[in-house]
Amino acid sequence: MINIILGPPGTGKTTELLNICQQKKEQGVPWNKIGFFSFSKKAAREARDRAGFKFQASRDDLVNFKTLHSFAFRHLPVEKDNLMKGKHWKELSDLIGFNLVVNDNDDSIYTNSNFKYLNLINAARIKDVTLKEEYSNSPDIFNPVKLDYLNRTIKKYKKDNDLFDFTDMIVDYTNDTFSTQFDVLFIDEAQDMPRIQYNMVDKLMSHSKETYIAGDDDQAIFRWMGADVDKFIALEGNVTVLNKSYRCPQLVYDVANSIISKVRNRREKNWRPKAAEGQVKRMSDIKHINMTEGNWLLLGRTKKIRNEMIENYLFNEGYWYGRGEHRPVSMTIIKAIEIWKRLKQGVSITFPELKSLYSKISSKGYLKRGAKTHKEEDEKKLFTLQDLHNDKGLLVDGEWYEVLSALTPKEISYLRRLERIGEDIQGDPRIKVSTIHQAKGGECDNVVVLLSLGRLVYKSYMKNPDDEHRVFYVAVTRAKEKLYLVESPSITTYKI
Repeated sequence: MINIILGPPGTGKTTELLNICQQKKEQGVPWNKIGFFSFSKKAAREARDRAGFKFQASRDDLVNFKTLHSFAFRHLPVEKDNLMKGKHWKELSDLIGFNLVVNDNDDSIYTNSNFKYLNLINAARIKDVTLKEEYSNSPDIFNPVKLDYLNRTIKKYKKDNDLFDFTDMIVDYTNDTFSTQFDVLFIDEAQDMPRIQYNMVDKLMSHSKETYIAGDDDQAIFRWMGADVDKFIALEGNVTVLNKSYRCPQLVYDVANSIISKVRNRREKNWRPKAAEGQVKRMSDIKHINMTEGNWLLLGRTKKIRNEMIENYLFNEGYWYGRGEHRPVSMTIIKAIEIWKRLKQGVSITFPELKSLYSKISSKGYLKRGAKTHKEEDEKKLFTLQDLHNDKGLLVDGEWYEVLSALTPKEISYLRRLERIGEDIQGDPRIKVSTIHQAKGGECDNVVVLLSLGRLVYKSYMKNPDDEHRVFYVAVTRAKEKLYLVESPSITTYKI
């Protein structure tokens, strides 16, 4: 039996799946007969952590709370040494004369000038279509000789060296005669799955007693990575719509509906906002928004817009912000500033802290020759500022911006402004920056959405507007209280 759970923004799709999981556990279903699969590593980890807390379950209990890739890997005769890694792409690059170095953290994103060839090859595989089909539907111009050569060479290299990538594992599991049998199968964020993952899910469903598939086609924003939203829309089964958002207030809800109503092929779903009016403001420029208080999420359609229109502005204005783990100033510098401030206050520091501090101080005019060397007993000692002057070769005194030579004048100016306004640069930044795609699943009190598309995205928007409608629907529905829409007069601006 297939149960389809449609979850509009903030309605709690994962929570609903975990509640059903709890019901099944109370009915006596053992953990090894429950499969809970999410589209991304982040989502799978979050679901496992929440389940562990909710059920007081161990990681051994939740062994089937995974991505489909990791589940396939576990059940196939593949070792970690057989996985394609950066070193293999480097070796392959040397063999064929193309730079094929990839981002080892994400097998679908390639980081060099040949990315479009590699992306096309991978797109054909995850969509379960021929390379010729994918090539004929691509708007980019390719050298067919190079494309074919690259495709054949990659296949041969993997075969000769007994290597696999994540796509291979999904395909191999699907084609294997073996299949795990679940009493209850849960699939979360199903709208983001490509065709080959649906093939694997079809196999798992055929060997499961009950299946719950959760998703929202309106939030399907990864079609460019192969996501098959049409497959999700066409799914048949018992349909439940989660109809109460715990995130979006009324005015944000109204904007969201005005966007998503433009999409031609979608599942209709009635849902209502939370009991709050909220605020929506249209701005001509990001500089007109006062972000001195509160928590903020600033969204750009592309990395270029995020970097050049958002991050540059925040840095120049002196706002402390973060992008994932990235900070505008190295956290090792932030740590060195904190250590120096403690020394100036008369607090002793440990030897590891001393090493961290000295790594940001120049040896020329700041430290005596050999000051960074140490004796074994140093590792057990505590050091005051006077100790550093007397015994550890420190030649300077003053404020942190006078001592830390690793800082540029621009960084000093930026950090001193943050200091003056009392920003906490040791903690998690209250202003977060992201592309819309990276922010999917997140939320914030105050959300700023730049409606600029960029030239290339605008061209795609003109050909297939539905994809961009979904992207900006996701963007505006991150807002819990206030939504700011930054509209430029440019023709390449998304119109709401």
